[in-house]
Amino acid sequence: MISVAFDKYDKIMILTANSATLKPQKDILLNSCGFDVDDTRFVIYGCQNVPGFDAVAKGEKVDVEYVTPGMVHMAKDILKKEPTIRAICLECTELPPYADALRKETGLPVFDAITCTDFFVSARKDNPRFGLNQWQNDWDGEVHEYELGANLTAEQEAKLQNA
Repeated sequence: MISVAFDKYDKIMILTANSATLKPQKDILLNSCGFDVDDTRFVIYGCQNVPGFDAVAKGEKVDVEYVTPGMVHMAKDILKKEPTIRAICLECTELPPYADALRKETGLPVFDAITCTDFFVSARKDNPRFGLNQWQNDWDGEVHEYELGANLTAEQEAKLQNA
């Protein structure tokens, strides 16, 4: 779904908990969801070397605040090597806590299990902005600029400045 939203030459960064465990599942991924790990559009990186993220492999609680700057630093390094990346996909369910910081610091759209679930759930619900609610009246003539990462606290932003 993400790959068809971008140009065929654009790349998508896929972050996974451990890259060594994703590629051996090649046949399962291809047959069950049409995802080819060998497609050159997908730039796959594991997060296993991000400081503090090894807690996932150990079955321990991850210190998200400690790990976040490392995630951002890794993503920025990847973008320097791969300037045609246009989106980030967080493959692992341990990664959504880093999505806001990654959006803010990279300026790229970030997709994860939560955004995917929201997309499918919203398709099965009534949209409160349409119908008799006249939602557009509140917006007509008024445009507010949105800033990625606007929901990060000042403390979280300060930690990212050093990433």
